[in-house]
Amino acid sequence: MAKDNSPRISVNKLAEFMGSKAGRQRQILRDQKFPEDFKGMFYREASEAIARCIASNLEDTTHLTSATKLLNQMNPDKIGTARRINSNIDAIESFEAMIDKVSLHGADAELGEHRPEKLSIHGVEVSMRPEIILRGKGKAGKEMVGALKLHFSKAFPLDADSAGYVSALLQRYSEEKLIENDQLVGAAYCGVVDLGSKAVYPAVKSIAQRMKDIEAACQNVAGLWPTIKIND
Repeated sequence: MAKDNSPRISVNKLAEFMGSKAGRQRQILRDQKFPEDFKGMFYREASEAIARCIASNLEDTTHLTSATKLLNQMNPDKIGTARRINSNIDAIESFEAMIDKVSLHGADAELGEHRPEKLSIHGVEVSMRPEIILRGKGKAGKEMVGALKLHFSKAFPLDADSAGYVSALLQRYSEEKLIENDQLVGAAYCGVVDLGSKAVYPAVKSIAQRMKDIEAACQNVAGLWPTIKIND
């Protein structure tokens, strides 16, 4: 387990970090080093509802309607809370509009662990927490496993390049943390659903160069981490 002062970053923020300028990179690391509780829970209701819908193999959409109904019934007395509720409703509605774009590639879906193991890359603990685990069989009948990730931020949506890095990390995570016995990583399962841009990014087929880029970025994170102060 990482110590409180050890370098750490979420997979989505690492992808954003890799495509950001220096000032934004430092802000990302500041938010990771000194997290505010409400930020981590901002899309809690939408994340849970969407994940449960996908885990039903995209068959049970009542998770979406029930969550939206509960959110609409809330009467927040703070502007920030009202904004969070509206953002969750918007994310659920975005998913409803793009649900036909989401493919499980014939696999069976299940909810991911709430606090799964992290990937350690050059001393940086990368928090993955894939919302969905996919299990299926390949063409030769081999058992396959992979992970699907949700991304919510409208302010910093993913693009094909950054989503490709997330996909590469999902494949590495599946290889290190999910496969058992003679299972194989189902690369096609390791895609990204971006609610912010209403795009579904398929898994990338080649990850070798992307992982080299990720390793270099993690070295930069580790180097910058001690210089990040709460009042910068």
